[in-house]
Amino acid sequence: MGKVTFLMPVYNGEKYLREAIDSILAQTYTNFELLIINDGSTDNTQQIIDSYSDPRIKCVQQQNCGVAKSLNNGLALITTKYIRRHDADDISEPNMLEVQMQFLQKHKEIKFVSTSCAFMTNHSKVAYNYTQPKSALFSEEDYVMVSRQMFNPYSPIVHGTVLGPTAIFKEMNGYREAFLTSEDNDLWLRIIEHYKFAVLKHSYYYLRLNATSATQVHKASTSFYRDLTMQFAREREIHGTDLLQRGETMPKPKTLEVAPLNNTNAVNGKIFRGDILHFGYKINLDAKDYKNILTDIKLALRDGWKLKKTWKAIIFPILGDNYVKAGVKVKQKLR
Repeated sequence: MGKVTFLMPVYNGEKYLREAIDSILAQTYTNFELLIINDGSTDNTQQIIDSYSDPRIKCVQQQNCGVAKSLNNGLALITTKYIRRHDADDISEPNMLEVQMQFLQKHKEIKFVSTSCAFMTNHSKVAYNYTQPKSALFSEEDYVMVSRQMFNPYSPIVHGTVLGPTAIFKEMNGYREAFLTSEDNDLWLRIIEHYKFAVLKHSYYYLRLNATSATQVHKASTSFYRDLTMQFAREREIHGTDLLQRGETMPKPKTLEVAPLNNTNAVNGKIFRGDILHFGYKINLDAKDYKNILTDIKLALRDGWKLKKTWKAIIFPILGDNYVKAGVKVKQKLR
C-alpha cells in the first residue's frame, strides 16, 4: 500500500520520548520509517534517540526554531508515499497505522485520515471516556468527513493522528510558520478545500496532557490563532486568497497575561480554580490517576475552600452523573 514516514519533532522530550518511539516501532504495519527532528534539545533527548539501533529511525539535529519550522524541515526530507504525524509525548496503539492504511486503500477517494484520541495523564494513565473529537460528532457512523463547520470552536482533527500523501503536504507548502499555534488547523482547512479528509471514531491514539507542549506554553494566544485560521478560510472562500497568500502582514495577538490570583481572596479561600477543576481534574478522575487527583484537590481547596462551587466541582465528578441527577430529583421533591 506504500511506505510511510512518521514525522516527529521533539524539543526537550526526554521524559516521554521513549514511550512514543516504542509505540511507533510496535506498529503492525511495518513498511515505515521514523524521522525525528531534534529541535535543539538541551536535555537527554538525543541520547535516547541514539540508544536505538532500529534502521528505520532517522534523526536530524537542528538549532531550535519551533514546531512549524521543524515540521517543514522534516517535510522537505521525506520521499515516501505517505506521511503520518506523531507527537513526541503521545502513544499510538499497535494497529493504528494498519487500520489507517487499510481505510485509505478501501476509500480511494479519501486522501487523508485521522482518528479520535483519548486523553492521557502525565503518568501515562488513559481517560478512555474523554475523547477528542467527542463521540457525538459521529452519531452512529464509524467515521465522518471533515467540513469547515466542524472547526467551531475546536478542530475535529487531532494533529498527531493524521495520515496523508506526502505529495499533498508539499503541494500545500506545508505548515505556515507565521502561526505560533494552530499551524495544523490552518493546514487542514486549506487541505479540505481541495481534498476529502476523514476522521475515524475509534480512539487509537493517546494524547498526553503535558504542561510543556507548544499548545500549553502558548495557551494565552491559542484562541487568537485558532480564530485566525477560520477568518482566513472565510477569506479564501470569498476572495480566493487569504491575507498571507496576498503577502500582507500577519496580525499579532495582543499581549495576553494571565491575571495573578488575588492574594487577599486566595488567603481567604475565595478563588475558584476553574483552570484545574473544569477539565484536568475530570481527566485525572477518569484515568484513576490518584496522585494527580490529590494534587488537584489540594490546590483547589487551598485557594477556594470557602466557595460552595469549589466543593461541588470536587465532589460531583466523584459521585458521577447518576448520583448527581438523583440528588437533584430528591431536592426538587423536597421543595
